[in-house]
Amino acid sequence: MADQLLIGLDFGGMSIKGGAVSASDGKILARGLRPFAPDVAAAEIFTRAAELVLELESAAGGSAERIGVGCAGLFDRPTGTVLASANMPNLVGESLSKGVGEGLGGREVLVENDANVAAFGEQWLGAGLAEDSMALLTLGTGVGGGIVLGNELFVGPGGNAGEIGHTVIFPKPSGSYYDGPYHEELACPCGSYGCLERLVSASAAKRRARTAGLNDDLPVLAQAAREADGPERRLMHEIGRDLGSGLSTLVTLFDISFFVIGGGFGAALDVLRPGAEELLEEQRYGTGASRIVPATLGSDAGWIGAARLSLRTD
Repeated sequence: MADQLLIGLDFGGMSIKGGAVSASDGKILARGLRPFAPDVAAAEIFTRAAELVLELESAAGGSAERIGVGCAGLFDRPTGTVLASANMPNLVGESLSKGVGEGLGGREVLVENDANVAAFGEQWLGAGLAEDSMALLTLGTGVGGGIVLGNELFVGPGGNAGEIGHTVIFPKPSGSYYDGPYHEELACPCGSYGCLERLVSASAAKRRARTAGLNDDLPVLAQAAREADGPERRLMHEIGRDLGSGLSTLVTLFDISFFVIGGGFGAALDVLRPGAEELLEEQRYGTGASRIVPATLGSDAGWIGAARLSLRTD
């Protein structure tokens, strides 16, 4: 790996996080942040992004040939144009590659989905450091995810691979092979039904806690599950089994055995893991055992993975 300066940016709904890292040893050389109002124009966001890059380069004492950007949404990768983004509607129709690049003298800017770059970051410098293949799941309002296979980010031919949260794990009643009840809360905004995120996200966990008559404050719920074998532990075990069902699909399809769990609700992994491991063991395909570990990079994962994009040769 060449000794060069890498710069990555992580576009969020109200700020841009960024950092500089050395390609040779993965040492973090600088971090930065640029906040902005939710209704700020795209041009202003691009200006702040370029300013942040220059600030990071000044702090790190070098210059990056290419810039990596992670952003929530769907993209036209050849142009870096945002096709859809619930978090950043003001960027829809805009080319991040062109907008950020023009403020940096026309430098090349590579754009990728934020969950994908977070997975790329965790596999490079975080929890997946010793693994050449892994999947990251972030348990937040929804369930995001990314897949790394053979040290390469896997996005599929259309760029939409890794949408783990929309893996269907609870089939919609059809009147034929499945006659269970229809659960309105399992209808997903994506248009499907029974998606993983409708069962294991932070939002889903809060809903399931209320339905069970339990406190829906998730840290309180998780602590109660740690302290006693009661209804809180049983609920977390059930949610863990649903998480395991989603992981089991990835085991079968990609032969992945290493999973990293992040996001706010990921802090409860210690009480979710027993149920997930139980389900994975029940549905094991092949002989290898799976491992489930917490993410370690926190909010740095996105920009670190984005910085790593500039090392790709495809």
